[in-house]
Amino acid sequence: MRARDIFELVFLSILWGGAYLFTRAAVPAFGPAPLVALRLSIAALILMPVLVASGGLPQLWAHRRLLALLGVGFTAVPFLLMTWGALHITAGVSAVLNATAPMFGALLAYFVLKERLGRGRVAGLLIGFAGVLWLMSGGPLGLRSGDGPLAVAAVLGTALLWSVGAHATRRYLAGVDALVTTVGCLAAAGLATVPLAWATWPAEAPSARAWAEMAFLGVFSSGLGMLMYFRLLRRVGAVRSMSVTFLSPGVAMVSGALYLGEPLTWQMVGGCAVVLLGTAMSLGLLASRRAAAQPAAGPRSEQPRAP
Repeated sequence: MRARDIFELVFLSILWGGAYLFTRAAVPAFGPAPLVALRLSIAALILMPVLVASGGLPQLWAHRRLLALLGVGFTAVPFLLMTWGALHITAGVSAVLNATAPMFGALLAYFVLKERLGRGRVAGLLIGFAGVLWLMSGGPLGLRSGDGPLAVAAVLGTALLWSVGAHATRRYLAGVDALVTTVGCLAAAGLATVPLAWATWPAEAPSARAWAEMAFLGVFSSGLGMLMYFRLLRRVGAVRSMSVTFLSPGVAMVSGALYLGEPLTWQMVGGCAVVLLGTAMSLGLLASRRAAAQPAAGPRSEQPRAP
């Protein structure tokens, strides 16, 4: 990869790792639904002109019903679950749990699509989920209430829904440009969460700091971040672009400790390393050097799952 591509991968990992940080920071002021509605709507508004300029609007309109279903079920609901979970667990733990999405995807591929996994990928699944158990067993995780275990389940549910959404998108929207899919799902999710946001808008006005944190999520993490991700997909391919998944949890842990004073323990670092190792193995990355060296054919239609 060129130095520019490496820089953009690192910068994107900061944007997406920072998303967990600022979600955790802003959600107490806004509440889950208002924060999600604002974030996704801003991201859709930023990406829509890019879509129009690329000539993708007719394709968006042609698939509007399916995009609306996918947007509500596999974008709005996962973001609501993840954002609610951020009320009760640290940014770093949330990022690590979300990194299990490829492992759920491997399980779905095996049980639903009857895809053969092989010993290495099965070992990766076992190692990855063992890392989750280790991460959750004892030690301070920065839980804000007794709802911590339920929040862990909610964030794992987010990862599961994203993996299901990715399979559904590849099956039903295989020929649709990835930008069309992303904008359509973000717009549908933003519109779907507006009534819930209106009903649960906080009685006390969020602070200027909370508004700035929300703006970072919508403008940079979701809007600019998705544009950078699509460009990296075209230039370096899906396998190399996936390295963001492995960098973001570390960014979230360190930034959470520095910005919010969240605990950063050896158990969290070790659990993160084990989960990410299992994720890499379940994806077949450690045994796919030849595949990683091949140039990408361009981004396929994919369910948006920027954190």
